[in-house]
Amino acid sequence: MIGLHISYQDLNIGIALWLASGGNGWVSDADDNDATHARIKYKSNARILLVGSGADEQCAGYGRHRTSFRRGSWLGLHEEMKLDMQRIWKRNLGRDDRCIADNGKEARFPFLDEDVIRVLLDFPLWEVANLDQPSGTGDKKILREVAELLGLYEAAVLPKRAIQFGSRIARESNRKNFGSNRAANQASAGSVKICRKSNFN
Repeated sequence: MIGLHISYQDLNIGIALWLASGGNGWVSDADDNDATHARIKYKSNARILLVGSGADEQCAGYGRHRTSFRRGSWLGLHEEMKLDMQRIWKRNLGRDDRCIADNGKEARFPFLDEDVIRVLLDFPLWEVANLDQPSGTGDKKILREVAELLGLYEAAVLPKRAIQFGSRIARESNRKNFGSNRAANQASAGSVKICRKSNFN
């Protein structure tokens, strides 16, 4: 479902999307200040899942974008972001769509809508991101400003957290496959390929 030759990063992202698209979870029956709140099992009946793919690629949300900016200023950043958009279909979209579709859901990618892409391309890059500012401020600057305008103040200042880390899937996968997060990092787990054994060998 995820792909023939995948990395642990692909596997972790795929698992997180698959679990999220299953719609099984828990909700709280009280606000956060109530110490007696109970968790209630919940199953979402939503048929469509909104996926944020394209936001980081177009709004300088990855750490490598900061590196490209430091090394090559705006031109270096532009080239890195252009490369991200050229390969997003190959690196992300097929995997994401298959993992979500396996649960009978349809993925929608609002940041990859042609009009959204066109609008973002019409802005000068320094209006889209300001990588002189710290993480959680300058990356995805334009999206943070829109979030503030919509009253989503807490979301507007959150630093990026990739789905495989926010869901804790990567931590569990690293423990299982490498013994620990540290060992996985030393092995560059995001780039380690998982190859299936062929029945023809």
